Amino acid sequence: MSRGRILVIEGDEWMGPLLARELKEKSFEVDVCAEAREGFQKACETMPDCVVCSVDLPDIDGFWVARRMRTEGGTVAKTPIVLLGDLADKEARIQGLQVGADVVLERPVTNAEIVAQVEALIAMARRMSRSATDAPDEQAPSLAAAFRGDLSTFPLASVLMMLEMERRTGTLEVLAGSGQRALLTLTSGLFGNTEVNDNPRPALDVLREVLSWRTGRFAFRPRDVGSMPPPRGSVGALVLEAMRLEDERNAAS
Repeated sequence: MSRGRILVIEGDEWMGPLLARELKEKSFEVDVCAEAREGFQKACETMPDCVVCSVDLPDIDGFWVARRMRTEGGTVAKTPIVLLGDLADKEARIQGLQVGADVVLERPVTNAEIVAQVEALIAMARRMSRSATDAPDEQAPSLAAAFRGDLSTFPLASVLMMLEMERRTGTLEVLAGSGQRALLTLTSGLFGNTEVNDNPRPALDVLREVLSWRTGRFAFRPRDVGSMPPPRGSVGALVLEAMRLEDERNAAS
């Protein structure tokens, strides 16, 4: 039984088929395209469960594919996207998230790691979809889905970007492997209150800390908009700023 349909957009004549073979061994149906325009068209035609796209493509690039999908109307705009590339340049990694990728992986990366990210993205998307379908019609969109996951398999930055895109209202609890706890409150996809270990702190400070947690788990619980604090800051902008500051600190150390 098929576990879903994956679109691989890869210009390298060896890497694309090798990744496709590994995905097929995991019972996925796979389409492979070698160029950006062809890949975008295939995504619109087949509505895959996930797209794995190389940044380096013969005609345009993977950033164009991600941006084009996110601005297209309909279901394809919500398709999970994994971008792959030689992204040692921090600005390139940030650009990948800005254009709409859910996960940005820097090469060299094994096909097993790519497959694991695909599986995690599809599993989360389906949990959210099931919860939304089960919700009463009169229920607000922000109450449509609760979900949880592991920090080692699903980057927190991608979770936050998804919550902003879906304009979710609720609380995101993050528990680090070390025992530290952060609570991020969102109203209509924007930050309200943020705290670490029950101590309120500015959102940027909290993000710089929690984005460095490599092990642990997270859980999002939807809430009614009327019971939440007013929104104060853009999730996407603050996530990208936190990542930039951490990259600068790591480069200087």
